[in-house]
Amino acid sequence: MKRTHTISTLCRMCEQGCGLEVTVENGRPVGVKGAKEHPYNRGWLCAKGRAALDFFNSPLRLNSPLIKRKGRFLPVEWDEALDFAEQGLKRLRDRHGPQSLAIYHGEGTGHQEIKYYMKRFANVYGTPNFMGVGSICNASRTIADTVTLGGVTKPDIPNTEFLIIWGANPFVSHEPAPPGELSRLRKRGGQIVVIDPRKTETGSKADYHMAVRPGRDEILILNMLHVIVREELWDKEFTGKWVHGFEDFAREVKENRFSPEEGEPLTGVGSELVRHVACSYARARLACISMGNGLEHHANGISTMRLLAIMKAITGNLDIPGGDLFTPGPTLEDMTRPLAEPSIPPIGAEKFPLFCKARQEGHALCLPEAILQGDPYPVKGMAIAGGNPSLEWPNSSQVRRALRELEFLMVIDVVRSPDSQYADLILPACTFLERDEHRANVYHNLPVISLRREVVEPLYGLPDQMIWVKLAGRMGFGKYFPWKTCQEGIDYILGGLDTSYHDLVTRGGIYEYEKRRYKKYEDQGFNTETGKVEIFSGKLRGFGYDPFPIRKEILHLIEASADFPLFLTTGGNLLCYLHWQYRYIPGLRKMAPDPMFEIHPDTAFEYGLSEGDMSEIETSWGKIRLKARVTPKIRPDTIHVPQGWEEANANELTGPESADPVSGFPNLKSLRCRIWKIYKD
Repeated sequence: MKRTHTISTLCRMCEQGCGLEVTVENGRPVGVKGAKEHPYNRGWLCAKGRAALDFFNSPLRLNSPLIKRKGRFLPVEWDEALDFAEQGLKRLRDRHGPQSLAIYHGEGTGHQEIKYYMKRFANVYGTPNFMGVGSICNASRTIADTVTLGGVTKPDIPNTEFLIIWGANPFVSHEPAPPGELSRLRKRGGQIVVIDPRKTETGSKADYHMAVRPGRDEILILNMLHVIVREELWDKEFTGKWVHGFEDFAREVKENRFSPEEGEPLTGVGSELVRHVACSYARARLACISMGNGLEHHANGISTMRLLAIMKAITGNLDIPGGDLFTPGPTLEDMTRPLAEPSIPPIGAEKFPLFCKARQEGHALCLPEAILQGDPYPVKGMAIAGGNPSLEWPNSSQVRRALRELEFLMVIDVVRSPDSQYADLILPACTFLERDEHRANVYHNLPVISLRREVVEPLYGLPDQMIWVKLAGRMGFGKYFPWKTCQEGIDYILGGLDTSYHDLVTRGGIYEYEKRRYKKYEDQGFNTETGKVEIFSGKLRGFGYDPFPIRKEILHLIEASADFPLFLTTGGNLLCYLHWQYRYIPGLRKMAPDPMFEIHPDTAFEYGLSEGDMSEIETSWGKIRLKARVTPKIRPDTIHVPQGWEEANANELTGPESADPVSGFPNLKSLRCRIWKIYKD
């Protein structure tokens, strides 16, 4: 007899956390669809979400812990695996001190409560070196907004009339909104501008596409600000009362060197289009801006995103309906609050002090030097959960050397990741359909907490949270991890709110912790030193950085050379994958079976390339081979290499040079390269 029921939960095929309805039959999930009642995705579901059952049922899932012995991985029972982990972790601490262990959460555990358990474990163990994917994703945007606006803003797309999407492609990787929300914006007469060197899926559906030259976004923003200031289109009442440093800024922006006409040869964007978009944005009744990773991965990332934050502010678009909103997070019990202060700073604190202070963690991209050179002190062991550094971080060859050098490496994941080959111990985690956890939806501008539910009991692994609880027990830290189930952990975290795990279940998995309020700064000011939007940033000055957003070297640009004549952008998710994940799912792999780089037809003709031709791409850091995809939807001076392919790893082409001085984020999107066709023998 069939027993069928439906459970509301949250997808975790990517970080967005869309509402999901899962049909369960006799204890097995048999169907998934988007949850129409969820306030974020409203029933929409992407290809990855629709493949959730393929992920759950994958034959490549780890079904037991694995220990490496004599170069081979052998399956063992959980007790033996936990004994092995305990011995390795204690040996590290006894030989080299607790700071010799780094604990890293990758994208696979990002935006989840799992990292709270990991950070708590690091603190009790005594290492300051908890670090995560924020070292290369999203945190840079957070810092830029915070030092300028005093908090992080997100675009209010459901209510806006004019949307600028800068360096993002939400029709594929749907931050800041699922495609349905963008379609609704168009249907109600709103306009969309996309700024990207590529005419992406989103750019193809926009009213205007501005194909900026890679790395020149900063100049393009200044060109737009020049128009807004010269035409006196800024919000004079708001700016006069709430913006610190505007007069000096306006004086410099008005200079002719920042006019759209002067900028056109540098940015590649026509001056008339720049003027039209700048005026349309400033004059729009309701306008907002969404920033993507495309702005983070440059040497000037922070200053570029600060300029966008300033543009939001001076046009009066902060914290108003249809503008860029501050959505305060819920009052949660801080599981990551230090139980003891580490005796030594985290890796990266000397190079990137503001980043490490703001994040309360180390900088992962400084880790290879600590492992290989002992700078600033040796790291000998590592635990990786849901991450794959050799595909996520720049300079992949150095990252692989570092992983091989470790005395102890523990990997926790659902399947064997490429980097797990270097591990001493692999622990199987369960999928998101097999665990409970809460999710605060401030990422989506929603003052709600959602619930991800255990739809079925775990087949093989354990929920990540419980893996860390069990490790803590083995290490003698049990009193700091008293939770026997994920549900107990959720109740602890939600202790400051009028809700609980079971209350969330009865509410359908959604709890609104406060009502939406606008213009909150009128009551409390902005969370900065001056209580205002800070063009001249006191926070940056306090950490020894230039407090003014217009860099002195703004027009000193890396130009083409005979050796490396083309721009190279890397990254950019494909619809069917999330960074390096899911290429093992057949239905998704059919959508993009091979790694291919994008090249303009004129450039392809110049290099004798046709669709599908094998080519070699080289930078000063390395070279890879992959096939050509010839498309007019990219600038002729630019090629694009997607991320996440082990057999054609884009990060073989990248390195730590030209990192942003504040965030430490690497330059992944305005590199120089050369290409040539590979002829068959």
